[in-house]
Amino acid sequence: MVKQENTPSFLPRFLSKMVLFPLSHTAYYYYYYYLFNRHSKKVNRKMKFIILQENLKSALGNLQRAIPGKPQLPILSSVYLKAEKNSITLAATDLFLGVKSTVPAQVKEGGELVIPGEIFKNLIFSLTAGEVSIEKKGNSLLIKHENSQSSLPFQSAEEYPQFPEVVGKQYTLSVSLIRNIEQHVAFAAALDQTRPVLASLLLSFTSKGLSVVGTDGFRLATLHSAEKSDGLEQDLLIPVKALNEVFRLANQTQTEQVSFQVAQELKQVLFTIDGVEIYIRLIEGEYPPYQKIIPPEFIHDFKLDWQEFAAQVKRAFLFSRDTSNIITLEFKKGTMMIRASSPARGEYQGEMTISYTGEPLEIAFNALYLLDFLNIQREGELVFSMNESLKPAAFKIQDQSEYLYIVMPFRAANG
Repeated sequence: MVKQENTPSFLPRFLSKMVLFPLSHTAYYYYYYYLFNRHSKKVNRKMKFIILQENLKSALGNLQRAIPGKPQLPILSSVYLKAEKNSITLAATDLFLGVKSTVPAQVKEGGELVIPGEIFKNLIFSLTAGEVSIEKKGNSLLIKHENSQSSLPFQSAEEYPQFPEVVGKQYTLSVSLIRNIEQHVAFAAALDQTRPVLASLLLSFTSKGLSVVGTDGFRLATLHSAEKSDGLEQDLLIPVKALNEVFRLANQTQTEQVSFQVAQELKQVLFTIDGVEIYIRLIEGEYPPYQKIIPPEFIHDFKLDWQEFAAQVKRAFLFSRDTSNIITLEFKKGTMMIRASSPARGEYQGEMTISYTGEPLEIAFNALYLLDFLNIQREGELVFSMNESLKPAAFKIQDQSEYLYIVMPFRAANG
C-alpha cells in the first residue's frame, strides 16, 4: 500500500486518497484532467508577442463572417487567440461555420485566451501598418501600437467551443471549378435560412465527376464537371452562407487547388485555403427530387443575343417593381416582345427579332431570376427553351452543355 507521505503533493485531496487503492477509470480521468488543466494554466499565465498589423488585420478579416451578430451563446461573440512558436492562430465560430487563420508573429511567450471579437477587430482595423505589441497583463490584454495603448478584457480559452479534429482522406477541387460553382449555381439557392436544405448546395461526387445543384423552389441551377475527387462518392449538402467564405478565399488565392476533408461521423467538411481552415457543418435532410422538374424535352428552342436580351430585361425590370418584379415575354412569328407595366411607374415594351415560328404565346417571369442568370457573363449567345406558358423554361449558355438554368414561370396578369 502506498503511504500518504509518498503521494504527489500536487494531487487534490480526494485524488490523494484514491491512489491508496487501485485507480478506477474515473479516477484516472480526473487525475489527468487535473494535471492537464494545471499545466495549461501554468503555461498560459502569460502571453506576449509582436505582429505586423497587416497580418493581424488579414487574419481577423478571414474570421469576421464566422462571428455571429446574434450569438446562440455569449462566448461565440468572442475570438479565440493562441500564440505559439513563430505564429498566432485566431479562430471564430457560430457553431455552423468555423474559421481558423494562422499568421506569422514574433512570439516571446505563448498562451491562449478568448477576447471580445467586435472591439478587437475594429481596433486592429483602425491601426496603421506596422508592428503591434500584444501582452497579457493581469486580467487584461494590453495592445500597443506606435503612440497608442489599449487594454481588453479576456476569458479563459477553456470556455470557448473546441474545433473538431478532422481526420481522413484529403481531396481537392480546382479553384476554377469553385469559382464556376459560385458564379453559375450559388445564386439559385434560397436566402431564407429557416429552410436549411434549400439554403444549401447539393454537391454530388461520383465516379463520373461532380454535379452541383442549387434551388429555392422557384428556379434551379445545375452544373456538371468531369473533375473527379480521387474516389470520393458521396452527396454533401453544404450551406451557401458558409460556402461564401470558401468562394471569397478562392477568388483571392494564387493556388490552383483547394483541399478538403469530410468528417463522416462529425457531419462536417473542412476546406483549407492558403493556411486558412474553414469548418462547415453539413446539413442533414433530403434534397428535393430536382430531376423531376427538368423537362425531358422542349417544343421551342431559339438563340438570343446575350447583351441585347440582358438590356431589354433590365429596362423592363425598372417598370416591374410594383408588380412583384413580373415581366412578360410575348412570342409571335419572328418576334419576341418584352413587356412590363404598373400604375405608378408606367409601361415598357421592347422587341427582339428571333426565329420563333409557333402560335402566339406569352410567358411571365420574375425579372430578378432572369437577371441573376444574365449577370453570369456580358456577351455571346444564350439558348432559351420552353414548352407552355406555365411549364418550366430553360436557359443555357451556348456551347456549354454542362450547365442548365430552369425557371418556373408565373401566370401573366392578362393570362
